[in-house]
Amino acid sequence: MTTVDYSGNPNQRTPCVLVLDASGSMDTQGSNGKTRIEALNEGVRVLEKSLREDDTAITRVQLAIVSVGGPGNDADVMMDWTDANNFQAFPLTTGGATPLGRGIQLALELVEQGKRDLKSAGISYTRPWMMVISDGEPTDDSNLWSAAARECKAAEASKQVEVFAIGVEGANLQSLGELSAKPPLMLDGVKFRELFVWLSSSLSAASRSRPGDNLQLPSTDVWRNVGI
Repeated sequence: MTTVDYSGNPNQRTPCVLVLDASGSMDTQGSNGKTRIEALNEGVRVLEKSLREDDTAITRVQLAIVSVGGPGNDADVMMDWTDANNFQAFPLTTGGATPLGRGIQLALELVEQGKRDLKSAGISYTRPWMMVISDGEPTDDSNLWSAAARECKAAEASKQVEVFAIGVEGANLQSLGELSAKPPLMLDGVKFRELFVWLSSSLSAASRSRPGDNLQLPSTDVWRNVGI
């Protein structure tokens, strides 16, 4: 059960869980001189700032964060559901392998728990988002990965969650493509800042929508590798 206090803010919510790769390979240096994890951490700080500057998003967007890899070499819930006005970015530390399948399972569990909490509080919500950002091949047991990928794709097909799979340079797009009916997108270099500005704008648009609306999201061209 989350500890979100809904008493002072009955607005509709748009939940988004971030599944972020913190494996050892995220220490790879990018063309701008920063490592991938440095650029990712900077992007999350930009997300906090962008949400705070948006009068709608700050009252309607919720975030949760799952880290994949890191010092514990596991997938962990680093932040349970948190309203945007209480969100404070924090740095991820790299290490270990890429147990992405386990991270997906944790994220799907968070989505379902979050929806139960919202319903219990009498708060309406738009379809939750899951954004998966990874630069590597899943290192889970093949059966676990296959099961997690099937579960994720089925959850999207039944409109339980909207999935966005983003590959960082070197990522296995074939594996990421198993998570969603939408093809995965490849980040252009280390444009995490541009990616998270896009995410903030997109979540703001989603938070203003109503069920059944045809949502028009900003163009991804500012951050994706358009040659892939």
